[in-house]
Amino acid sequence: PPPERKMRAVFGPAPADAFGRQLWELANAIACENTQEILKRIVLNVPRFCNPRGIMRMDFIQNELMQKYGEYGFGDLKSDVADKTHGDLKDFMMALLSDRLDFESQALERAMAGFGTDEATLVTILCTLSEEDIIALQMAYSSRYERSMEQAVLSETSGKFKRVLLLAGCDRVGDAYAKVINSAVAGLGTDCKAVIRLLVTATPEQLDAAREAYSRLFKKDLIKAVTSEWAVSGDFKRIVKALAKRHPANVNDDTEMDYSADVQAMRDAVEGMGTDEGAIIDLLANKSHKQIEEFREAYKIATGELLRERIRNETTGLFESRLFRETLMGLLTPRTEQIAIYLKEAFEGWVSNDDWGLISMLVHRTEEEKVEIRTKYTEHYGADLIQDIRSNCSGDYEDALVACIAPKARTIARGIRTVMSGWFTSTNKTGLMALLTHKDDLMPTLRKEFEKEFKGKTLQGVIKKECAGEFEAALVSLASYTPPTGVAERIAAGDEVAPVAAPLPTSYQTIAPQPAYGAPPPQQAYGAPPAGYPADPNYRPQMQRQDSW
Repeated sequence: PPPERKMRAVFGPAPADAFGRQLWELANAIACENTQEILKRIVLNVPRFCNPRGIMRMDFIQNELMQKYGEYGFGDLKSDVADKTHGDLKDFMMALLSDRLDFESQALERAMAGFGTDEATLVTILCTLSEEDIIALQMAYSSRYERSMEQAVLSETSGKFKRVLLLAGCDRVGDAYAKVINSAVAGLGTDCKAVIRLLVTATPEQLDAAREAYSRLFKKDLIKAVTSEWAVSGDFKRIVKALAKRHPANVNDDTEMDYSADVQAMRDAVEGMGTDEGAIIDLLANKSHKQIEEFREAYKIATGELLRERIRNETTGLFESRLFRETLMGLLTPRTEQIAIYLKEAFEGWVSNDDWGLISMLVHRTEEEKVEIRTKYTEHYGADLIQDIRSNCSGDYEDALVACIAPKARTIARGIRTVMSGWFTSTNKTGLMALLTHKDDLMPTLRKEFEKEFKGKTLQGVIKKECAGEFEAALVSLASYTPPTGVAERIAAGDEVAPVAAPLPTSYQTIAPQPAYGAPPPQQAYGAPPAGYPADPNYRPQMQRQDSW
């Protein structure tokens, strides 16, 4: 028969403090390859310990378990778990114990490696990146594989789909806008509409970043490159130059402004004989979108007129510049509303969609902007923006554009559903783990969006159907997690006391050591009575000692 598995490894005496004792128990479980106990102590029972203390699960795992495990001298937790686990559970543990961006870089590599490409994983990761994660993910990829993630995407994708992935997931907003403007002015002709879209809707911070990126990427000054075009002339050239020069230092939304002088200056510019286009440019070019809206309201209160309509009338005529007028109309329209208008115009191209217009107006939007843009689109056109994208686009390009404007949680839910449809490939398993791990703060919303996407089926239920064993238990634990909302704030305010001395969860409790006896006690007190003696009604068989797990 096989040798009996050891229940304890030799790590010396357990530390005296409670948490050290738990780490000692975890180290023993790892040494004995007790995968059930490893899973319980690192994943399943952690929320019951950290949530009442206002600590997020991943923060506890990485900042407490992993760090303290090494500080107590038990070794490196990630390496030890990798040595003692196998198969899907090992892959899951590596995803959980790895840096988030490092594991996402591995998921991207597997999605692009070998025959075919896992487009769903590429879309879900690259089209939902926050601005601060774009370069960090590229550095994580380069650090692991010593090659460029952008070059990998270029070689494994094509067409408009490739363009979306590069601008949304490989370029920061300044780089993306610089490339859009360069495309507008490169070659024969000038796409003035593309220039207007970006100058009207970009914030001063984004425009400043675009100028820096344009100089770095194309060794030219953005303003000179645009204004030197033959199609950019007259008043249109003047307003393009003024808008491109906007700098964050000259715009302060937090400062309360008195617009009475500006209102009078605008009245002087549009009333009487002729129109002072230079004065209009000066009044609008150095204001933020918020300040322009406040200025419009102040003008309406003072004059009873709509500034947008007054300027439209003043700049409409045989000798007036259409491009200049369109730029002014864009500036005098609320920003998210104007983005919605540009998107509708992009669907209504002469022959096909204006793809540069769609992409440039959809990438690098915050979650708040996504909601506002979709709302304004519905208010204006009585249609849903995502539905119109699906009606006018197709394939992976369609999915990428939808991911840029849909809520992040919905895109991840859609990605989970897609990777589950090809469950038996390792790439899809990696994609699934990348989409579920490190999502603690998003998980309650993700569960709701998954039910919408999967027609009422729950995320936990689908995982149970598709997976099995310890891997299933691990994924269900992730999907069931709810972060401790407001606990840390209540503890800091003194409204709630952290359960520092509270009992640990059952799996963290340990059995007190048995007292040492100098000699074995009489057999009659512990075993069954000898034959021929009457049975003892109070006799109970002795329970065999068990470890804390």
